[in-house]
Amino acid sequence: MVRYIKFKQEHMMTHYKALMMLPGTPGDESKIRAYIKEQISKFPQYTLIEDHLGSIFAFKKGTGDLKVMVAGHMDEVGFMVVEITNQGQLKIQPVGGIDPKIVLAQTYDVHTEKGIIKGYIGAIPPHLNLQQSVNFESILMDIGASSKEEANALGVKLGDRITFEPRFEQLTEHRFLAKAVDNRYGVGLALELIEALKDQTLDYDLFIGATVQEEVGLRGAETSINTIEPDVFIALDASPMNDASGDTDNGLNKGFLLRMFDPRNTMPEYLKQNIVSLAERHNIPYQYYISKGGTDAAKALDMHQGIVATTIGLPARYIHSPAAIFDKRDLNACFNMMKTLLTTLDQTKIQGLKKGALHVL
Repeated sequence: MVRYIKFKQEHMMTHYKALMMLPGTPGDESKIRAYIKEQISKFPQYTLIEDHLGSIFAFKKGTGDLKVMVAGHMDEVGFMVVEITNQGQLKIQPVGGIDPKIVLAQTYDVHTEKGIIKGYIGAIPPHLNLQQSVNFESILMDIGASSKEEANALGVKLGDRITFEPRFEQLTEHRFLAKAVDNRYGVGLALELIEALKDQTLDYDLFIGATVQEEVGLRGAETSINTIEPDVFIALDASPMNDASGDTDNGLNKGFLLRMFDPRNTMPEYLKQNIVSLAERHNIPYQYYISKGGTDAAKALDMHQGIVATTIGLPARYIHSPAAIFDKRDLNACFNMMKTLLTTLDQTKIQGLKKGALHVL
């Protein structure tokens, strides 16, 4: 019988707060990678695995030769400086999917070689009776400079990365507001699982870690999957909720997300039935979910003759914006589901899943 490891709030939130406060846009995930590497190094039971793009995994040898891979992604959506105007303002473009309507009246961190400086995207006040175009071609970021030369003197260069201001706040007993919930949730959960399974003898080789550049095309998933060549791939990712109005079956405090369909991955019936059966047998709350966006699991699905792949998702309100809200009870459900799944899998069950068998887990 599976015994769950119950989260201690202080311990759990140490990882999540640290990760969500750090910056890491696609292609610039070095601070996240360094944090992960530091944590993995604490556990001699694991070997560090990296690819050339920057994805990083803890490897634990099992008693069999099949492979299970678990991955969050390090990167968060953000921006890049693409032009400095003669007046010293910055033209920007999104790195990842961001609705331009949400960027107005926000303060940002501009990451330069000289350090972080503040930038602000203002909203035209009603007093001026002017129309403001809300698209990235017309949006300007104000860093207080009065000329291109002054902006350069502050350290700003083309290609510099821009992130939403870091924040991590506990709103209520169970709910938190934070930057980069998508997808430092996946990274934090990966680290929790690394610790939880450090002394566990498994019947397969386990790879747990994080990919890079998910927000711009699942790129790190492809390179790391080519490196590891897993038999089973599980993505850990946060997905958007629109439950504030109460007119949806999905929402916070309803359990982990069972992703049935997204534009690049339709969950096979056999896999859905296996995951549901396992969750219900162990009283782990879950909710069926259909998404308009994808996860790293979509990349695994059509690689190496088709890898058994799914996503264990965290419901979160307002992702791809300055901050999102999540519920730690859902986080507990994600952890319990992953711990249960990883300690249930063995060589026979993995082979059964690869053949599309029902009632394996």
